[in-house]
Amino acid sequence: MSDRQATGRRGSKNNTGMKRFLLVMLLILFAIHAPAKEDKTAQKNKKIVEREERRFEKDLSRNPGNAEPYLNHANNLAVINSEYSRAAGFYDLALRHDSLNATIYKEYGKYLFDKVRSYYLAKTMLEKGLALAPADGEVKKYLDTTNQVLALQGAESRLRDFGTTTVKELNPGGDYVAITKFDSLKIVVNETASQFNYQKLLSRYLADDKMLTPQEMYMLIVGYSTQKTYNPFNYNDILEMNMMANHDVESAIAKGNELIKTNPLNPTLNKELMYYYRKKDDTVQADKYLNRIRQFFNGVLYSGNGSCNKPYISLWAKEEYNFITYLGNKATENHSMGMCAGQMAEIIDVIYPATQKTESMHFNVALIYMQTVGK
Repeated sequence: MSDRQATGRRGSKNNTGMKRFLLVMLLILFAIHAPAKEDKTAQKNKKIVEREERRFEKDLSRNPGNAEPYLNHANNLAVINSEYSRAAGFYDLALRHDSLNATIYKEYGKYLFDKVRSYYLAKTMLEKGLALAPADGEVKKYLDTTNQVLALQGAESRLRDFGTTTVKELNPGGDYVAITKFDSLKIVVNETASQFNYQKLLSRYLADDKMLTPQEMYMLIVGYSTQKTYNPFNYNDILEMNMMANHDVESAIAKGNELIKTNPLNPTLNKELMYYYRKKDDTVQADKYLNRIRQFFNGVLYSGNGSCNKPYISLWAKEEYNFITYLGNKATENHSMGMCAGQMAEIIDVIYPATQKTESMHFNVALIYMQTVGK
């Protein structure tokens, strides 16, 4: 090897080493300076908040018992991203000091619309403001916009609504231990001669047989849990279908009908197809998917009553929330895992509208667990 070749190779190695060294140094510099920039932003924001707090205290000391300091403070907090949620309390204080001040209702309504997106409350405040100041054009404009948003939301909610039920259980005298012996039930649903054979029940379900009993729907749920296509967690295809629907409902419907072939029971999938057909004013097809949702929920209602002694069966944790809505209740964000009736259960805190009390609803997730671990 010539000296020139050797030198060239050493130079190439040195250049590569230098590039790596520079890259490492750049990363180190970025790591050092990125937090500093973030700290500067936080410090700047902190100074803004502290300045506003001092201003508010002076304003309050000069005008004790007056609504204006609270209103001004609320308006100023509303435009600070880290503090806007605190503004509501000061709007409330302003109204306590002057409940007939149209400006407070207007500013409160604008805040609820722009920052909180709480349109029903915004409407209430703006209507009160308009009643006190009928000639205020800004209030009228905000109220018109709020009513338009609420009208659109109402129409959207009606298109997506799958109804509610007052029924809490469809098998009150059933033996819960017997109907949750899943190893035995999985044998039954795969026996060709069985009345609960999965393929037989699925054919009836897809043919929209309204005579399927809650027990048969429950066994259909168990049967579906044995299929290779059953995935308790994957909603990617449904999300893709949703994205398609934003610009082409027909393509979304075609996609949904393909998904039904491998995921026929999923309430979210059936709900989306119901929604798409309602948007097309095709009530026949929409009602078909609505009925499938309700049939699935009948199977869940057959499985238990939501207590820890008889938790409802679950195929997808996400669908537990649709089911809670179907019962006319509201799920909270509080949930945990535990053992109920000798099996794994998800426990969700639920608000019951009739009493406004929060109680726990229990879901048997054994089928989800068995699929996850390959049993």
